[in-house]
Amino acid sequence: MENSIDCKYINQKNVFLMNLPSDILVEILSRLPARAVFRCKCVCKTWIKIFSDSKFVALHFAKARPGIVVHQSEMFKNLIKVVEFEDEIDHHNLDEDSLVKFDLKRISEFSGANIVLDGSVNGLICLRDSNYEHESVYIFNPITREYVRLPSPKGVVRYPSMATYGFGVSRVSSEYKVVRVFHDQVLDPVRQTCIRIPRSECHVYTLGTGSWRSINGNMLNFAYGRRCHSVGLFFNGNIHWLIKDLDDTHEMISCFNLENEVFQPFPAPFPGMEGLLGSLGVLHDCLCLCDNTSHCEINIWVMKEYGVEKSWTRQFVITKMTELTGPTLEVVYPFKIFKDGVIMVLWGDFFMLYCCNKSNVGQEVDLDQPRGPNKIEAMLHVSSLVSLKNFGFENVCNF
Repeated sequence: MENSIDCKYINQKNVFLMNLPSDILVEILSRLPARAVFRCKCVCKTWIKIFSDSKFVALHFAKARPGIVVHQSEMFKNLIKVVEFEDEIDHHNLDEDSLVKFDLKRISEFSGANIVLDGSVNGLICLRDSNYEHESVYIFNPITREYVRLPSPKGVVRYPSMATYGFGVSRVSSEYKVVRVFHDQVLDPVRQTCIRIPRSECHVYTLGTGSWRSINGNMLNFAYGRRCHSVGLFFNGNIHWLIKDLDDTHEMISCFNLENEVFQPFPAPFPGMEGLLGSLGVLHDCLCLCDNTSHCEINIWVMKEYGVEKSWTRQFVITKMTELTGPTLEVVYPFKIFKDGVIMVLWGDFFMLYCCNKSNVGQEVDLDQPRGPNKIEAMLHVSSLVSLKNFGFENVCNF
């Protein structure tokens, strides 16, 4: 069954579809893009009932096409876009192919809100207002147009203290959890680098429980985030951070197990990783580390067997575009690889690129990327029809 079925051709007059056996009808509808499913809700009450059934939601998600979520914040805009890729060959115009587009200024009642993207798991997106005066965390499903604001976390962030987040789901209990690591920091008065962490706290919010829990453990010192806005990468039931020691020389990988809620060190591709300008990502369903330290190339290491140190392999070496060569302080985030070897990356917070590993050609992604005060975030996303009400939230809001 082709995925290109458009529900504008499906209506009550289409006797053939309306009289199909229910199991065949469900099979057909489960192959529709999420956007088409919502258009089809107006067809009849029977279809609304089908779309609301938990089994259909699970079936539809299992067949959903992978995509990305893009967050763009500008002086007068704060947009989030969800894109589904029609195939794994063609590279898309992300503006034209957007499933949904929202102005996130509507999600916060505060005029000075600074919304950031802190995770995407099974169709749910974790958003955060990082303004320390009213730090707030939201769970958002752009397809169902639902969002909920979580209770305020403990520990007010005041410079030079910092907080870093992660969002994921446990492999065993299937519980969705938001993890917040908070640090008090003492900075060197001259270099402004962290020389001491007098207090560290970790809090976990399990969706549906209504409150944050404090986590005690002797591995918290491994959770010192390299950057104040660093986001934990969810993969394989764990949340991963790139971290630095207090000497600010060696980077490591810290791992938080969402099932037993314990921090633990994680094998890196090479010892020490001194002076690394790196980021973590997922390519071809493998954990990867992208290093932009070199002046002329981008190196991507792939962990082919999760958790096995010897399986780290430098799989991609991408020659930089001429205008991007030379010393840089920007971290490169890889988040999508196509079948033809083209990798979609985010260069710092500024713009998105297609990088070809074979031809060493780079070009900007077809996206409205204004030059000026702006920021772009992006990560993998698979759309889901699941309702936030299924988690027991009573304060679910709609756009």
